[in-house]
Amino acid sequence: MNAKNPLIRRPVDQLVAALDDALSLVKEFVHSSDEKISVSHKDPASLLEQCLSVCARHQAVTPEPIRLVHHFACTGGTLLCKCIAAMPNVQLLSEVDPLSTVLEQPGKPRFASTDMVTVMRQSTRGANPEILIELFLNNLRIIHSDTVTLGQRLVVRDHTHSHFCFGGEIQARPSLREIVSSRFPIRSVVTVRHPLDSFLSLETNGWLNFCPATIDEYCRRYIAFLHAYEGVPVLKYESFVAAPHEVMRKICSLLEIPYSDQFIDLFSVFRLTGESGRRSNFIEYRPRRPVNERLSKELHQSHHYQALRAMLKYGE
Repeated sequence: MNAKNPLIRRPVDQLVAALDDALSLVKEFVHSSDEKISVSHKDPASLLEQCLSVCARHQAVTPEPIRLVHHFACTGGTLLCKCIAAMPNVQLLSEVDPLSTVLEQPGKPRFASTDMVTVMRQSTRGANPEILIELFLNNLRIIHSDTVTLGQRLVVRDHTHSHFCFGGEIQARPSLREIVSSRFPIRSVVTVRHPLDSFLSLETNGWLNFCPATIDEYCRRYIAFLHAYEGVPVLKYESFVAAPHEVMRKICSLLEIPYSDQFIDLFSVFRLTGESGRRSNFIEYRPRRPVNERLSKELHQSHHYQALRAMLKYGE
């Protein structure tokens, strides 16, 4: 074949141009304008190596963080996380908690052939929390490394219900944020919803997995959750529904992920665990579920409900 044939040369030329543009963007991103990098347009393989080298040096200096999103069940977290997942190059893991016992039934092991944490917990001699955390962190390291290699951002959605709203007492154990931050740099946000609305939704779904199953106990646990994540930026679900673009832009800034207005058209494509609410392809206000007489009386008597509303600056 004739090496000068433009039909033969065009793909190579396009590759060189693309790599050249990529190198320029990478250099600008890592602020390495003082770095002398020679570019050979005759050798696309060399150009690719230079791009990878700059990325590797940047990664060594500035490790890519793991982003964490924390919220209670029935607070609009699934919708918010679908919108985060719709941002460019985001890889999202939904409802993660390596120490969760929600599905555990003593004396009745469940089939979990792909889940080594559960397999170890159900092994013939059991496992202590330390080995379960180590298994989880090793798995997360592999996922994080692969995500970074693909040029993606890893976001992990916390399953705080397992920790704070399951069982007779709040479990005395590390939070997901404490576990992940012991090994990786992190960025975190907490999202909340009016506690009465989330309690009503929990009640409708049959997810009052704590005792006593009252609004006061729920708010006591909610306050404990907020104390455990003290210092993490808090955003309201109601603010998101009122101004989706503005709030998502803020969330993306806090998590250090790219923002795109197109999330509004893409979020409904994603399917995540935890889709318990009133599903819709639109982000819109939903009226509060009816409050019966018993709950109405509890609200006026609940010290924790009043304290939580004041803490989160919610009205009635």
